[in-house]
Amino acid sequence: MNLTDQALAKACCADLYQSDVARLVFGDSLHPGGLALTNRLARLMEVQAGDWVLDLASGRGVSAMAVSRVFHCNVVGVEFGAASVAESLAKSTESPSAPTSFFIRGDAECPPIRPGRFDSAFCECSMSLFMDKAGAVGEITRLLRPGGRFGLSDVTLAPGALPTELDGTVGQLLCLSDALDVQGYLSLLEGAGLEVVVQEDSSAGILKIMDQVEGKLGALNAWMSLYPQADQNSDVLDTVPRVIATLRAIVESGDLGYWTFVAQKPL
Repeated sequence: MNLTDQALAKACCADLYQSDVARLVFGDSLHPGGLALTNRLARLMEVQAGDWVLDLASGRGVSAMAVSRVFHCNVVGVEFGAASVAESLAKSTESPSAPTSFFIRGDAECPPIRPGRFDSAFCECSMSLFMDKAGAVGEITRLLRPGGRFGLSDVTLAPGALPTELDGTVGQLLCLSDALDVQGYLSLLEGAGLEVVVQEDSSAGILKIMDQVEGKLGALNAWMSLYPQADQNSDVLDTVPRVIATLRAIVESGDLGYWTFVAQKPL
C-alpha cells in the first residue's frame, strides 16, 4: 500500500468512527470498559498530578478529558479525524473541569511531536487498526521520557478466528480486522525495547458493551416503529443482532478478548 492509499484508508477509518452509527452503537466511549477502564489504565501507568500524557487516536476526546480531570495532569490528544478534533477542542474549552487537555490533528502512528516530551502515553482500542503497528510503538517509545510508561488496551483475537461476515467495515468498526492475540501485543511492545510490567484480561467489558448495544437497539427499534421516516440506518442496524450473537460465541470460545497492557521505557 502506497502513501496515498494509506492516507485514504486512515481518512475512511476516521470517518467511520465519527459517524452517527458509531455514536449510536457505542456512545461517546468507543471501547469496552468505558471510562472505568480508562481510569484504571491511567492508575496502572502511575500517572501523577502535573504529568504530561499523550492520548493516541483520541477520538472525541472523552478519555483525554477524563484522565486530565481525574489525575490533574496535562493530556495531549492526537486524532486523524478533523471533525473529532474540532469536537474535542470545543468540549475542552467550554468545560472548566478539563482545562488541561489539548487536541491536535495528526497521524497517531507518527505524531508530530518532538521526542522525550511525555511522562506517559496511552492508546485505547486503536492499535488493532494501525497499519504499521511496530512503527507506531517505536514512535511512542521515542516520545516517552526515560522511565515513561505506555498503556495499551485493545481487542485480542486468535489467528484465523474472525468469521468472514465480520470482515470489512463491520470488523473495522469493532477493531477486529487486524487485531493481534495476547502474545502478538507482548511481542510488539518488547520489540520496541519496552518492558511489559502489567498485562490484564479485561474481556468482561466486551460482554457488557454487547448488553448495552442490545438495550439501545431495542429502544431504537421501538422509536423507529413510531417514526418510520427515521429508518435511514435500518440496513446497518438490522445486522446488529446477528453480529452480537456471533461475537458472543467467539468470546465464549476464548478466541476474542480485550486486554490491558502497560510497558515501561528503560531509564
